[in-house]
Amino acid sequence: MTARAFSVFGELQLGGIAAWMFAISIALFAAGCHRSSEIAPLPFTPAPQVPIARKIPELDGFIRAEMAREDVPGLEIALVRDGRVIWSAGYGLANSFTRRGVLADTPFEAASIGKPVTAYAALKLVAEGRLDLRKPLSSYLTTQFLARSRDRDQITAQHVLTHTSGLSNNIMETAHEIAFQPGTHFRYSGVGFMYLQRAIESITHQPFNDFMTQTVFAQLGMGSTSYFQSFGAGRFARGHLYPLGFAMPMPYGPIAQPNAANLICSTAPDLARFVAELISPRYLDRNLVAQMLSDQMQGRIGAEPVSWGLGIGLVHTLRGTCFWQWGSTSDFKSYILGCPDTKMGVAIMTNSSRGRIITREIAAKALGD
Repeated sequence: MTARAFSVFGELQLGGIAAWMFAISIALFAAGCHRSSEIAPLPFTPAPQVPIARKIPELDGFIRAEMAREDVPGLEIALVRDGRVIWSAGYGLANSFTRRGVLADTPFEAASIGKPVTAYAALKLVAEGRLDLRKPLSSYLTTQFLARSRDRDQITAQHVLTHTSGLSNNIMETAHEIAFQPGTHFRYSGVGFMYLQRAIESITHQPFNDFMTQTVFAQLGMGSTSYFQSFGAGRFARGHLYPLGFAMPMPYGPIAQPNAANLICSTAPDLARFVAELISPRYLDRNLVAQMLSDQMQGRIGAEPVSWGLGIGLVHTLRGTCFWQWGSTSDFKSYILGCPDTKMGVAIMTNSSRGRIITREIAAKALGD
């Protein structure tokens, strides 16, 4: 769950009753955040033969119906065909209180989609010979991220990217314990990416967001992407929870420190540009991208079996292997899905705690027939 500075409300001031309802909603979310939930793509077969002139009207109607069914205030989507972004659109409201609409470039929180973006950046350091995937991350640090233990100096970037580091997914914890010998089990971990972030900062001698902006965002044309919310404060969508059964916009508070695990903020077109880069690499060696998108580990998230590459989920279809990642905070849900063999992809962002249900359905609809 994203940590926010609740004292800064920005566009909407929440009064006493509303603030209490917000706090209760956050507590309920936190209490249930470890429950298993479906996150892997719905079964689909990529359908590149469907003309885009037919696909977009079908998708438009489907999106509107799904948003109405789940009472999702706002949604943003971008499509990739032939390895490039060919369409994007915004639907509904960025803020249901002020009635500000979602545009095609309204920034949303994308949370864990920051993980594969970080993985891509780490592989750029590998290509430059500055990071070794199999070298202990502790060896890159002068101030250690983890306390000394039997397994600390075994954790590598490879372990972090395949979620086999043994570290937890609780990014709010103050003490980071290693639950098992690195490399022996799959355990989805946000703390692992926080560790990798520290190593990247040590290697590059740059603040993390500065490095990501120069190395990834600027090259890929992701001008509305940052690990800080404050970059787009005036345009940013508000997340929504449902404390009384209807959508309530949540306070906005810029986050003080970037976090590779779950704090990326972006737009659907920007995320689609990242999807397009993984489909048709221009700025990273194709062999490294192929390694990123090849099976490295099998595991489970909750009760759901998953396949993982280097920093990103994989699903095997009748038309080849596709990659995916979801983003989830208490009040934002996002999804990316890309298929290199058919050069198709999609990025979907919502500002609702109910968005996860529809993002997977829209993703399957966008790429399948």
